[in-house]
Amino acid sequence: MDGKLGEVFRAALKNHPEKGDALKLDQLHWLAGRDAAMADFLGDNPGKPLPADIGQYQARIDFLQGLDAKAPKPVDSLQGALSRLPAGSYDVLADLAKAGAPITLASDVPIQDAKGFPYEPDARMREALGQLDASSGYRKLAGSPVSSLYSVGGTAHCWTEAPFRIEGKKAIAVDVPAAWDGDCMTRHGVAKVGDDVLATVLVNPSPDEMSLDVSPWDGKRFGPGNRLVLRFDHSLSPLGSACAPKQSPCDDFATAAMAAATRYDRSPVPGTLDRRLAGDAKRAYDAMVAAARAPKGIAPKGDTSAYPELPVFGANVADDQMKGYGPEARFFPIDFRGETLLGFIGHGHVGWRINDDWLVSAWRLKDGKLEPVASAYVKVNRGALLLSSVMASPPPASH
Repeated sequence: MDGKLGEVFRAALKNHPEKGDALKLDQLHWLAGRDAAMADFLGDNPGKPLPADIGQYQARIDFLQGLDAKAPKPVDSLQGALSRLPAGSYDVLADLAKAGAPITLASDVPIQDAKGFPYEPDARMREALGQLDASSGYRKLAGSPVSSLYSVGGTAHCWTEAPFRIEGKKAIAVDVPAAWDGDCMTRHGVAKVGDDVLATVLVNPSPDEMSLDVSPWDGKRFGPGNRLVLRFDHSLSPLGSACAPKQSPCDDFATAAMAAATRYDRSPVPGTLDRRLAGDAKRAYDAMVAAARAPKGIAPKGDTSAYPELPVFGANVADDQMKGYGPEARFFPIDFRGETLLGFIGHGHVGWRINDDWLVSAWRLKDGKLEPVASAYVKVNRGALLLSSVMASPPPASH
């Protein structure tokens, strides 16, 4: 797929010279994500061939080819308004509405039992009302001929939708749009863009990307969907740092951590932060790695559940963030206050959840055991919009 992607990327540069800088920067961000996906797969499946869909090559090719596509209505009006989108946006519809675009979002109205439903339900809607839970509600949008009864639950934030058209006081069930077909870790909604009413699905898979699927209401049903994909720049910033002993100042480690994270963020694969060590320095570093990988070390082989949280030494460092190390974390030599220590860098985890920020810590071997010396939490911040592309929504996933 590398050859095909290269061909499509060169065509995009040729066809859109005004977007050359944005294309090149975005390609670097995409390549870093691809490299991370490959490294994670090979770490979990040593010796196995890479699967054909690793790094989502086809999605990248579709995105680049979509730069040439003419957006259908009403996606064209959304794309035309993107110059108003503020940097750091995580909700294109809400932020464009605030910026004055002709967009109205439905409000979510909680509902605890069928008595709170303001319409007369047909048989299918009565069945849906019989399955309400604490997360249930319906969407209210003035002048809209359609709405939906929904619930969302589980740690994966999975949606159940029962859309209906409104005829006077009656709620008549309609088929669920493909984009709403049982997905998780997304944000559903109903919105009016100009005169069009849309079912929407918003997802932010990384700081670099946001996608919005829209399915227009044609008066009887939700039609085929289209996807608007937005690609963003990002930057890194230290959110907090700490050193031993307890709560001691640590701005100098924040500087060292930022340097390491900035370099690693561009290519998050084994070896990126390595450097050649020799003599006593190499023996000392190898001993620290061996201690870390030992059964009672901070990253024992085969037991990621034993990985530590970012040491904070009693300080308030990124209190509301995910701070557990996970299986993608890697060791590297880091120099701090004249000493070569064992650096440890990875994303933040809580259970199966993982974020895109960087945890960076330094450890010293003392009396055969590793002790934490310093740590920093490095935030990955979404920046300005680089590119947008339109394509047909993919078919719903099979369940």
